Amino acid sequence: MVKLTPEMKEDIQKVKVLPLATASNDKTPNVIPIGIAEIDDSDANDDYIHIMNNFFLKTIANIRENPKVALYIWSPETAGCIQIKGEVEEIAAKGNVYDDMTGRVAEAKPGLPMKEIIRIRITDIFNCKGGKDAGQKIL
Repeated sequence: MVKLTPEMKEDIQKVKVLPLATASNDKTPNVIPIGIAEIDDSDANDDYIHIMNNFFLKTIANIRENPKVALYIWSPETAGCIQIKGEVEEIAAKGNVYDDMTGRVAEAKPGLPMKEIIRIRITDIFNCKGGKDAGQKIL
């Protein structure tokens, strides 16, 4: 059970580009910039992050092989620096979540292909700030 703090939610919304890391089954890493991400905190036990697959190639192949991912949350505007680890629970090209998110994305960034929504259940959060707590698990 991992629920983001209000401060973490604020920081995620402040970051313009979120690096998303994946790895294939043969452990080949891949990192891409994510410009569109949304927090879903409607579940009582866990928080989720939804990202849009617009141009994934190696990333979606990696997710299908190995659903574990990591996101890095930091910018000069954020109060903290965290790493989010998660597991992709769903890849959807239809349904309510897909329809809701694609509607908002189409308004903000017309012309994007919007192939699928990737639903990531947050499993762990780590501190990325320097100092004695660097790398320590927060949640």
